[in-house]
This record gives sequence, C-alpha cells and structure tokens, in this order.
Amino acid sequence: MITQTCACRFGLVILSLAVSSAALAQTPANPVPEQRGPAMPGAAGLLIYPKNGQSQEQQSADRYACHSWAQGQTGFDPTDPNSAASPREAAHRSDYRRAMSACLEARGYSVRYASPTAAPPAPPAYPLPPPATPLRVEHYAAPYPELKYHPFQVHIDGGYSVTTGTTNQNFDNGWNAGLGFTWFPTSVLPLGLRVDGSYSRFRATDNFLNLNSGNFNVGHLNIYGGDADLQLDLAHRSSRAKLYLFGGLGWYREQTDLRQISIVNGTVCGFYFCGPGYFPAVTAEQNTTSDWQKAWNAGIGLEVALAPRAAFFIEARYQHFLPNNNNSMQFVPIRVGLRF
Repeated sequence: MITQTCACRFGLVILSLAVSSAALAQTPANPVPEQRGPAMPGAAGLLIYPKNGQSQEQQSADRYACHSWAQGQTGFDPTDPNSAASPREAAHRSDYRRAMSACLEARGYSVRYASPTAAPPAPPAYPLPPPATPLRVEHYAAPYPELKYHPFQVHIDGGYSVTTGTTNQNFDNGWNAGLGFTWFPTSVLPLGLRVDGSYSRFRATDNFLNLNSGNFNVGHLNIYGGDADLQLDLAHRSSRAKLYLFGGLGWYREQTDLRQISIVNGTVCGFYFCGPGYFPAVTAEQNTTSDWQKAWNAGIGLEVALAPRAAFFIEARYQHFLPNNNNSMQFVPIRVGLRF
C-alpha cells in the first residue's frame, strides 16, 4: 500500500515537470514589442510600424495588398492627383484610412495617423510704409537783370568824337572821356535831369596851322566843360533795355596848343659818349585858351541792364558851340559807358 502511494506521487511530479517544459518551450525567450523597426509611411497620412520584424519586401507587399483592398472597399485612391479636397472626398479619405489600418493591423503592423503638418506661422504684419513722395526737380533759370527805378545814378563814359562842318577842315577826329549823374525825381514821369562833364582832344590839320602865323607844324585842340540836359526815357516793352532822348545847354572852353618843331644841330649824347649831331626840337610854341562858351546839344542813347544796380549804355549827340555859324565848333561825340 505504501509502495503504491509513493509511485503515484512520483508520477504526478513527472507530469508537472513535463507540462512546465512544454509551456516554456511555447513561450518565446524575449517578448516581441508592440513596435519594431522604423515606421513605414503609408498613403493617406498613415505611419506604419512592423511588429513582427517583417522585411522590406514583405512590408511593400503587405502595403500594396492592403492599399488595393482599401481602395476596393471605399472607392478612394489617395495616389490619384485628381482627388479634390471636397467634403465628400474627405469622408472617403477617412473611410480609406480605417480600412487600410484594419488590414495592416491584421497582418502584424501598428498603424498611427500622421499629425498634420502645421502651417508655418504667418509673418508679422507690419504697417505698410507711406508711399514715397516723388522727387520734384525744378530748374530755375537765372533771372535776367532788369532796369529798375533809382532816383540818383552816376555814370562814366568814353569814346570817339567825329568832327563835322567847317570843324572837320580844321581838326581831325579825336577821342573823349567823361562822367556825370542823372536824377529822376519820381518814377511816375520818365523825365529826369542830367549833368555831364567831358574832355575832348582833336589834332589840328594843316589847314588850321596855316591860318596862324609862326610856321607851326604841329598842334591840337583840347575842349573841356559840361552840359545840363533833360533826359526823356521812351516807352519800351522790355524791362532789360530802353531808349532815351536827351538835350540841353553846356559851357565849354577851348584850349589850342600850336608848336613848331625843327631839326637843329647840337650835341647828341648816347649811353657812352656825347658828340655833335642833329635832333628835333620845339623852336616855337603858342598856347591860347578861350573864354567859356555856350553850346547846345541833342542826342539819343540805348541803355541795357547788366545787374540790379549796373547798366551799359551807348549814345551819340550833336554838339554845337554858339554863336551858330559855320566857324563854330561842331562835332559828334559817340560814347559808351556804365551807369550805376
């Protein structure tokens, strides 16, 4: 009886060990994790992870098979570029994802939905700059100088004197120089007072020299004096230039200088020595000065503005000494000058 009891217990122990060994043989040494291997991107925004260590070839085959099955079930193909993003297509896309996930999970894959790619943040809104003001470039021409009213002005002048009448027989043309001032009491009337002082010089002709005894062969005439005239500015369109008339009375003196120059012999000196020789010398001289004589004159002039306070002028006048006869001095001084 004891022997049978021991034999039964020994049999139970052997049976227990056998069951445990079978269980250990069926349990893998290392459990397979839920996700094994890199994620395989799928269609329609799915991330696919192989759980059983499937090879790349197996993964591609399973993916294609599940895609074909899901497309057949839902009628949606995410690889079709003509799939529109309409509400209806969005529902088909969702059905396709569920069908694709069920097929892949049944074949030993873990499937997740890919997070939608976040849109890049919008750039900060900066206020638009104000429209640029167009650059305006203007060219200003320098203003032309104009003749403006100035009550008092002075002038200087000079020029050429042309003898006329019987004066032309006694004297050659000469030169002149002068100065003066003008005074316009008001800008309303174009009439002003003018005072001129002048000096003129003429060379005596042979005819005049022969009229005087003394065998003079060289001579000249100096005339100096002044005029008091009225000046009338003529109407003019331009403010840059004007014409004017003038005329009045004057007082002058004539100074005649006659000389006889002869060749005489004497002592001539050079740089290093002196010796006998011939040279010209004044052998006779006569100087006469007349009293103050009255004269009248009339003329015309043109004035052009050069600057706000300066103008250029040219004028000519006829000058005749009194008494009014053929033997009186007659000449036409032509003058240019500046008025300030």
